[in-house]
Amino acid sequence: MKSLLRGLLLLIPIACSNKSSSTDVDAGLSGSAACTDAATALCMLRTTCSDGFNISKSFPDMATCVSRTAQTCEVDLAAPGTGQSPGNIEACAAEYPSETCSDYFDGNPVASCEPPAGSGATGWPCGASAQCASTYCALSSAATCGACQPLPIAGASCTVAADCGRDLACATPASATTGTCAAYVGSAGACLTGVHPCEAGFACVGDDPTTSTNGACQPLAASAGAACDGARKTMPNCSGELGLACIPTAKGSAVGTCQMVQLAASGAACGDVGAAPITGVIDCEAGGECIKAGSAAMGTCVAAAGDGAACNSDTTVGPPCLAPAKCVPTGSASTIGTCTLPNATTCH
Repeated sequence: MKSLLRGLLLLIPIACSNKSSSTDVDAGLSGSAACTDAATALCMLRTTCSDGFNISKSFPDMATCVSRTAQTCEVDLAAPGTGQSPGNIEACAAEYPSETCSDYFDGNPVASCEPPAGSGATGWPCGASAQCASTYCALSSAATCGACQPLPIAGASCTVAADCGRDLACATPASATTGTCAAYVGSAGACLTGVHPCEAGFACVGDDPTTSTNGACQPLAASAGAACDGARKTMPNCSGELGLACIPTAKGSAVGTCQMVQLAASGAACGDVGAAPITGVIDCEAGGECIKAGSAAMGTCVAAAGDGAACNSDTTVGPPCLAPAKCVPTGSASTIGTCTLPNATTCH
C-alpha cells in the first residue's frame, strides 16, 4: 500500500513559478481569486488521477479540498520574502490540467507551478519554498516552519519524501531508518525496492533486495477484477492511487484479483476483512484513520481532528489531522500534538 500512502499524503503546495508572471497579470487580480482557481485545478487533478478515490479518502468533499488548499495558498502570499504573486498562481492554475498523473503523485509539478525564488538565504526561517532563493524550504513532517536549504539532488540523505524536494524519491532499504534521494525509474526500467524506485503508476516486479537483484517497472493493475500479485514476484500489484487492493485467491498465495477498497465513516469497522486469505479491505473516509489494537486485522475508523484540536501522529492511536494541517507535537519526543494549518507568515 506504499503507493496509496504516497498519493494520500501528497498535497502539493500551490507554489508557482514567476516565469509566467507580469505586473499586468497581477493588476486587478486578487490573491483570493487566484488561489481559488489554483486550488480548484489542483483538487480536480487529484480526483481525476484517482477516479475520485483520493478526494473521498482525504476530505469530506471536493469543496473542502478546494477551500483548505486555497486558504494555505492565500497565507503563503503574505509570507516574508516570498517571490509569489497572484499572476504566478493564476498561470499555475491554467497549466495544472496538463500535469500527468505520474508527475503529480511523484511531486513533479508543471513548469508554471514550480516555486519562484524568494529572498531567503540558506538557513532563513520559512514555511513555503517560494520564500527561499533556492526555491526549497526544508520542513519536517511534524512542523509548519523550517529553514531554506539548497534544493536536494540525487544522492542526498533523507528520511521522508519531502526531504528530496521535487521529482525525487526517498529510497530507503527495508532494514534502514534513513534513505537516499533517488530519481524515479520509468516504464520497463531496472528497479530495486529501496534503491531504484519506480515512478507512480508502476510496480517493481521480480526484484529481490536481499540479493540486490533488479526487477522491471511494470504498470500497476488499474481496474477491479484485474489479476495481481501483492508480492510483485510474477506481476504487478494494484494501483493504490485508484483505491484498489490485491485480494489473494488462495491461502498462502499473494496472487489474486484487484478489488476496490471500501471507505467507511467514523466509528465503523475497518481493516482486512476475513481470515487468510482476506476477502476485502476497508479504509476510512474523509481523512480518518483506521485504529487497530496490536496486531489485529480489523479496527475502528477515527475521524480526522479539526484545526486546533488534539491529535496524535502515532497511527496506532490517532486521531490524525485533516489535510493540509499537521499534528505539531507539544513536546520534542511526543506524538501528541495540536492540528495546525501551515502558516508561513509565522515563520521568522
